[in-house]
Amino acid sequence: MPQQSTVLSIKKASNLKSDDIFRRLVDSAGDYAIFVLNSEGHIQSWNLGSERMNGFSPEDIIGKHFSIFYTPGDRAVELPAQQLGRAAEEGNFEDIGWRVRKDGSRFWASALLSRIEDGNGNLLGFGCITRDLTERRLSELRYRLLVEGVIDYAIFSLDSKGYVTSWNLGAERIKGYKPEEIIGKHFSTFYTDEDRVAGLPETVLRTAASDGHFTGEGWRVRKDGSRFWSNVVVTALRDDEGNLYGFSKVTRDMSERKQLLDALEQHSRELELRVREREESNAELEAFAYSVSHDLRAPLRAIAGFAEALREDCSASLDDRGRDYLNEITSAASRMNALVKDLLDYGRVSRIDMPLQSVKLVDAVTNAINQSKDDRRGSLTVNIPSELFVQSHPRVLPQVILNLLTNAFKFHLPSSTPEVHVFAEKTDDHVRLTVRDNGIGIAPQHQERIWQVFERLHEREAYPGSGIGLAIVKRAVTRMNGRYGLESAPGAGSTFWIELAESLAPDKGNHD
Repeated sequence: MPQQSTVLSIKKASNLKSDDIFRRLVDSAGDYAIFVLNSEGHIQSWNLGSERMNGFSPEDIIGKHFSIFYTPGDRAVELPAQQLGRAAEEGNFEDIGWRVRKDGSRFWASALLSRIEDGNGNLLGFGCITRDLTERRLSELRYRLLVEGVIDYAIFSLDSKGYVTSWNLGAERIKGYKPEEIIGKHFSTFYTDEDRVAGLPETVLRTAASDGHFTGEGWRVRKDGSRFWSNVVVTALRDDEGNLYGFSKVTRDMSERKQLLDALEQHSRELELRVREREESNAELEAFAYSVSHDLRAPLRAIAGFAEALREDCSASLDDRGRDYLNEITSAASRMNALVKDLLDYGRVSRIDMPLQSVKLVDAVTNAINQSKDDRRGSLTVNIPSELFVQSHPRVLPQVILNLLTNAFKFHLPSSTPEVHVFAEKTDDHVRLTVRDNGIGIAPQHQERIWQVFERLHEREAYPGSGIGLAIVKRAVTRMNGRYGLESAPGAGSTFWIELAESLAPDKGNHD
């Protein structure tokens, strides 16, 4: 049954004349007002879209002059007659403007008048197609009001060749031109001479046309010739068929940000230069200290040797003052020798190649404890999980731990017994080794100083040492890509810690 119905409808359609089909098509069009005028402009036909758009029924409107749809002002200047004349002469005339409905309300319409003639070219009348563009008009007005009110951005439009067609308040404020001074001029006016010679304006439009938009930053020129740093976005505008009809351009004055970024960049360069100069100076100083320290060991051994020989051979012939002098010489040579040794250790940590490998942490701690005799003067508690491995240097890491242990046992009150705890734990992808003591503690204002070379907080007589041990810890841990730190307060002891990247256990075949 559905198939027979379709065939019947086709047969019926095939019997219709072509003008009947066209008439039915026109009558059914609901979005367009389509009607016919005679040669004087009186309405001869009226479709469904005309009734819906204008409000008149066919009985109300057929026979009346089409000027009834125009505003009183347009009728006063005889605009309807002028448009008919243009259509009669040119064949077509298109207009956009206000039209009036039956109830007196207005709507924004696009209207096309086309000449209708017989086979001999004689004028029979006109065809009129009207479309209601009120919503689009309101959207454009809202957009224009929004754009024109923006003062922080220059927002304007260009035609397809780059000539300015609109200009908002922000554009006037940023660039200095009033609308009547710039509309109709080419937007390359805003570019520097160098950019115009390089063809940048053409590149901007070409890129926007091909890619849909162009975004960039650069210098632009105001009306008074001053320059400002701008961020620009250029967007290609195309109609429904994809034809390019212009561009929209948004410009923001970024001069303050540019100045700030330039200042930061300059500061960064200066800081980098100072750091580099300091590193070079430190490297030279370290090389000098290493060389001097190495050269001092021989005369120091000579001084210590001759002092000891003097003690053995001539002690009996010396009075008390002579023996005191000899003791001072021996003590000073011993201190000097310890200082030179620490300087050499610091220089060695700074200068040697330090390839990192997987090191079992408990082995490094055991190695350091075996080198230290300080634990005999107090208690030492160690809790290092045997499965912890770190990325470090196998000879340098025990030296770091030894310096932390020595520091922990040294700084305590004479009336107290040192208690040192060493433990380790995982923190994300790192391992933290902590050395905690019950010593005298360190005030917050001094906690940065103690990591520097030769920085001492106490007299040598109270707490002997060279003041280099923690500087070695800092330099070594840094070179092993680790971190270091301290929590302490006067009278509450100190907690020193280092963090190194966790490592997998090495293969048994390669593990010593």
